[in-house]
Amino acid sequence: MISAMGVGGARLRGHAIFLSASVPAPARAKEYQRIEDAHFEIEQAVISLARAVFGEGGQLVFGGHPAISPLVAMVAGEYREPRTAEGREEKLSAPIQIFQSRAFEGFLPEDTLLMYRLGYATIVWTDAAKGEKFDPGVKYREPPCPESLRLMREAMIRSTTPRAMVCIGGMEGVEREAEIFRNELANAPIYTLERTGGASLRLAQQRKDVRVIDSEIMRRIEGIRAELHPREPSVEISKEDPRGPAVPYPLIMQTIVDEVSERRVRTTKR
Repeated sequence: MISAMGVGGARLRGHAIFLSASVPAPARAKEYQRIEDAHFEIEQAVISLARAVFGEGGQLVFGGHPAISPLVAMVAGEYREPRTAEGREEKLSAPIQIFQSRAFEGFLPEDTLLMYRLGYATIVWTDAAKGEKFDPGVKYREPPCPESLRLMREAMIRSTTPRAMVCIGGMEGVEREAEIFRNELANAPIYTLERTGGASLRLAQQRKDVRVIDSEIMRRIEGIRAELHPREPSVEISKEDPRGPAVPYPLIMQTIVDEVSERRVRTTKR
């Protein structure tokens, strides 16, 4: 196994990054634009973030989601640390914190339970709002138990005070979490990946207080390419690939971690 200390260091040890992500539902593509190959692109973004955060000894905090939890669990296994330090037993904190509302108690995704059993995750339960209880037999038109989810999101952000928020794909849940995050942590950065579509694209279009980090990095790369090869034409978007060149998710996520780590150091020294 790779240890977090052995990969990049421990610049984020004791600190968390808040991940807000999901794959937009095809039926709601008009409201939350679903990009081509949405599952693949969002998976690559989530995996790259997890590797960058765990590689610096940090934690990922998020609400358990059946499409996201198994991806994070897979990466967590790569960065499991040794259980001893200097010959003595040392209790290690789990690299993942998953928050769940008791309104959904009894319906925990199996992947979330697996992460807990393997020691990769801690599960934090929050109280359900009065009168709310998830019923799997009901066909909900909107996300169920909205007040319970609001309470969970507020508790998740307040109790962990993440150093930053990263938005990938998503629908209304991502938008609501961004609003709560900004209200609770006015000075912490929110990074959104507009090229993953969904709520992340809407945030990039509608909010002035977010960093559209994927497009920013892509512009930097194109600028460097133009400097190195000024006589070559810029990469154009073709009909065969309307999205243009591949998005370098590992570079984007490492940039986020570098910036958050440097920001933490500067804040600590004051």
